[in-house]
Amino acid sequence: MKWKEWSEYSKDESNWENKFERGLLKAEHVKDYTLRLWFEENLDVSIYELDFYPLIIEENPGDAFLPLRDKKRFELVKGDYTLIWINPETGLYDEKTIDIAPECIRFFCEKYGKRIKISENYQKKAA
Repeated sequence: MKWKEWSEYSKDESNWENKFERGLLKAEHVKDYTLRLWFEENLDVSIYELDFYPLIIEENPGDAFLPLRDKKRFELVKGDYTLIWINPETGLYDEKTIDIAPECIRFFCEKYGKRIKISENYQKKAA
């Protein structure tokens, strides 16, 4: 359901007009399938915690994300503009790397995440 919601949202071009996502500065594994995510905002940050359990365990996100059901693989996350899980066998960004666009992650954070800190700059932009 949540992935379907994202798919519908992403198809609506009005959601992207005159918007620019600066991306993720950092991603940190908190526990289980929960991540803490730092988004860049004009000289500030917004921070969320997002539980991915509903997104990758309860739903079928597609074959590309199935390796993230392995907690050890899930814990190997980093944020570098996108949300990235590099290939654990090679340590490289290659064909076995899993990544998710920052727009998608922010969508899930805003709808289902726990707000830790919201940048004043982002609040003004969203208003």
